[in-house]
Amino acid sequence: IPNPLFDLAGITCGHFLVPFWTFFGATLIGKAIIKMHIQKIFVIITFSKHIVEQMVAFIGAVPGIGPSLQKPFQEYLEAQRQKLHHRSEVGSPQGENWLSWMFEKLVVVMVCYFILSIINSMAQSYAKRVQQRLNSEEKTK
Repeated sequence: IPNPLFDLAGITCGHFLVPFWTFFGATLIGKAIIKMHIQKIFVIITFSKHIVEQMVAFIGAVPGIGPSLQKPFQEYLEAQRQKLHHRSEVGSPQGENWLSWMFEKLVVVMVCYFILSIINSMAQSYAKRVQQRLNSEEKTK
């Protein structure tokens, strides 16, 4: 889920020259360890069969329109369950269209560009340190 506050935190860390590995380590701990487990527990609890059946029952309890909404909602959920639990045969994925294929390629290109930009930034930083060290050695001679 996009979070503009996280983007703002990244921009602020960049502005105040927080070292990359400090920012990356904190981000890794926060997103991969803490946030991932909280989201996983939330999704498991929220979408368990028992909770979903209770939600459908609550929809049916709404006065006036509840029973008319309950049946289509229940049919939709059952259709989705059958669709997700249906095992397709080994082979090419079914229903893949050109838009999903293009989006997948776009994401791969963006990730590659991101990795290259990190490598480039680290190389520039290293070259700057080497150049500063050479300049300081020349001044001391």
